[in-house]
Amino acid sequence: MSHIHFQERSIAFVVDQYVESRRDPEWPISTGYALRAIRTVLPNCDLSDRQLAEMVAASAIRRGRNVAFDFAIEARESNSTGHIGGF
Repeated sequence: MSHIHFQERSIAFVVDQYVESRRDPEWPISTGYALRAIRTVLPNCDLSDRQLAEMVAASAIRRGRNVAFDFAIEARESNSTGHIGGF
C-alpha cells in the first residue's frame, strides 16, 4: 500500500513540476505536450492519459493557468474499452 502512495506522490510531483516549468502565462498548458513529457519521465506510469490530463488540468487551474485539452484519447479508449470517451 505504501508503494502505491509513493508512486502517486511521484506522479503528482512530476505533474506539478511540468506545469511550473511552463512559465509563459499567455499560453495555456497543453495536455498533449504534458502527457508526452510526463510519459518520458515516468514511462511505467499506470495512470491512463485521461487521468494524467486531469491531474495536469487541476495543477494548472490551481496556479491560475488556462488549459488546452488537446490530446486525442478517443481512438485509444475506443480500442481498449469498446466505446469512445473524452473531455
